[in-house]
Amino acid sequence: MKKSFFLLVIFLIIVKTNAQEQSLYTLTTSTATYTDLENAISINNGQIWGNNDFNPIQVPFSFKIAEETISTFAFEQDNFTFSSEQSDNKYDLEVSGIVALDKNFAVGGLSHSPVSYKVEGTEGSRILKIEVKNAGSEDELTEKGTNNLFINFQIWIYETSNIIEYRYGNTNITAQDLPLFQEDDAILIAIIDKNDDYDCYLHGNPLTPDFTQLFDGAGTESEIDSYVMSSFPANGTVYRFTPSTTAGTEQFNKTQFSIYPNPVTSMLNISLEKMDVTDYIITDMTGKTIQKGTFKTLENTIEVGDLSSGMYGIKIGNTTQKFLKK
Repeated sequence: MKKSFFLLVIFLIIVKTNAQEQSLYTLTTSTATYTDLENAISINNGQIWGNNDFNPIQVPFSFKIAEETISTFAFEQDNFTFSSEQSDNKYDLEVSGIVALDKNFAVGGLSHSPVSYKVEGTEGSRILKIEVKNAGSEDELTEKGTNNLFINFQIWIYETSNIIEYRYGNTNITAQDLPLFQEDDAILIAIIDKNDDYDCYLHGNPLTPDFTQLFDGAGTESEIDSYVMSSFPANGTVYRFTPSTTAGTEQFNKTQFSIYPNPVTSMLNISLEKMDVTDYIITDMTGKTIQKGTFKTLENTIEVGDLSSGMYGIKIGNTTQKFLKK
């Protein structure tokens, strides 16, 4: 009996330790008065937006997402993408929860939904504040032909601490509007790693959301589709993502490498930052292993000319990058 109890205790300790290691952020939900940015720098400069991308902007201080150094951010389509020059990786900060667009998208003219940013604070404790003001809903416009719904939101990026905050302002989206967003464009609030190394989702009640973190492309399609909010966050809601002090070393220290050219026709070049991890695996988009091997130098070349045209992933250590075979 004592032996069984001892084994059970060891099992629970292992489970708890593994759960802690699979955490890059802790989520805190709170409320705060939402204030529009004043004297901010315009991103769209009066241009109507919805299906267009704007030029990248340099992050004004050292900042990391999932322990990956971020160099620029850009407003693309209806959300913000943060990019790393080190690995060519990108992170989508899915804040709006819906497919947003400019309120003047259907009629033309000047923008009625300004996008802007500003930096506040002193060096070492600065905050990059990004705002989308008075945005409309693409689903409402296409499904109902009306343009009445609106949302306001901000992203706050904190220097030194690497904290990320999603802040929500005034909105008129109510429970009766939810059927508009229940298909592919359900209310999605997340941080999405475009290399699928790390994704996190808020889902359920926006007052007390569940928080799910996925690593290395984990999670079935049906599971991921279920990670949506039951309603839109109310005015004053703040979601804070704080880098976790219990995250495992392997997750915090991602394997750094670059690949080129991308797209590729025959020879794929791989440049490693260091030789601590040298095994690689190439997979198709179903996860099937297509090719694997071991690098012996920092600069390497792989023949991929025999691969069928399409998208593939190359995984080295705990990092996966995607490339397009022409």
